[in-house]
Amino acid sequence: MEMKKIIESWDSYLTEQKCKLPNRGDIAEGVVAAAIAAKLSKRVNGKIEMISVSDVIAQVASIQDMNTVVSNVVPDFSDEHEDTVSFSISMPKRPFEALVDKNLLACLQGEYEGAVSYVNSPPMHKFATRLASNKKSNNILVKAAGTEDQKGTKVDISIIVDGNKLRNQLSLKVKGGEQFAQKTGKAFEVQKAFWEPLGIDVSNAEQEYNSIVDSIPAGKPFSSREEINAGGYLQMASSATSLIYQQAYKTLESKLRDDKFEAEFVKLLADYIKTGAVGPESEFVELVKILPGGFKRARFGKKFYSEMEKANLYPIINTSGSYPKIQIIYEDAAGNKSVLVQMRAKVERASGKSGGSKKYGVLMRNYLETGPALYKLAGV
Repeated sequence: MEMKKIIESWDSYLTEQKCKLPNRGDIAEGVVAAAIAAKLSKRVNGKIEMISVSDVIAQVASIQDMNTVVSNVVPDFSDEHEDTVSFSISMPKRPFEALVDKNLLACLQGEYEGAVSYVNSPPMHKFATRLASNKKSNNILVKAAGTEDQKGTKVDISIIVDGNKLRNQLSLKVKGGEQFAQKTGKAFEVQKAFWEPLGIDVSNAEQEYNSIVDSIPAGKPFSSREEINAGGYLQMASSATSLIYQQAYKTLESKLRDDKFEAEFVKLLADYIKTGAVGPESEFVELVKILPGGFKRARFGKKFYSEMEKANLYPIINTSGSYPKIQIIYEDAAGNKSVLVQMRAKVERASGKSGGSKKYGVLMRNYLETGPALYKLAGV
C-alpha cells in the first residue's frame, strides 16, 4: 500500500498543466530571462526594487523577433555610470510564438509568477544590488539559449557581464518537466550505458533481452502505427526492459542495504544526478524549478554530497504499468517518504518520412527524472 501511495504521488507530481502549449520549458526560459533583466534594471532612489508580473510582461512585449537583443540603459547608484542591461532569447519557433502571443498570457500565469518570485528572492536581489553599486559601466547580457547546444551543456540561461560568463548560470525546469538525462535505442549497449555510471552491471539479462528485441524490426519499416500494435512490438519492448530493470533493482537493493557498499554507491548516485542535472559546468550552474507562483533551487556542491551520505535511501520497483520504473526513495528523520530520482523506461511509436511517405518504428528510451526529495537534499 505504501509503495502504491508513493507511485500515485509521483504520477500526480508529473501531471501536465491544463493549457495546451508547445514546450513549457522552452517558453519558461524566455519568461525567466525577461524577469532577470527586469530585476537588474529596477533601480529606484539607490535601491533595487521588487519587480511585478507586469514588469516582466513589458520586457517580453518589447521583443520584436527571435534573437533580438532587448536593452535597457540604467544609471548605477552613484549616478556617475550607466549599465546596459540586455536579454536575448533563442528557442524553437512554436514556443517563441507562444511566448510573444498576448492571448496566451493567462496560460503562462504560473511561469510569470514563479519567475518573479525567483528573481525577487535574496540571492538575485543581492546580485542585482552588487551590479548596481560597483561604480562601473557594465554591459550585462541575460542570454536564454538552452536549445542551441543541449548535448554540450545543461545551461539554459547565462548571465554575462562585460563578456565574462558568471557563476549565476541556470538549468531550468518547470512543473511536469522532470527529465534530466536519457539514453535512446534498443541495443543492449544502450541499456548498459544507462546503468553503468551507477556501477550496475545488467549483463546477466543480456541474452534474454536480445532474444526479445531482435524480433523488433529496426528503423521505421511500418506504414502505420496499427501495424506496430498488431505485431505486439510495444509489449515485447516492455518485457525486454523489464528484465533489465529487475536486474538493476537487485543490484540497487543490495548496494543500499549493505553498509559496505552503500557509501560508494551513494557517491556514484550523487555524481550521476549532478551530471544529469547541471552537466560538466556544475560548479557554476544551479538547477531552478519554476512552479506556479514559486520556485525551488538546487546546487550540487559539497553540501549536496554531505546530505546524500547521511540520507536514508532505498529503491522500489514497479513493473505493473505499461513500462518498468525504479524509484530511489528518501525517508527523512520523521519517517516522511518522497522520491529522490526515478529511472523509467518508455517505448514510443516514432514516425518519419521516407520516400515521400510517412513510416513508423519502435523507439525505446530510458529516462532519469528528478523527484521532490532532490530539492530537499540539494536545495539552497
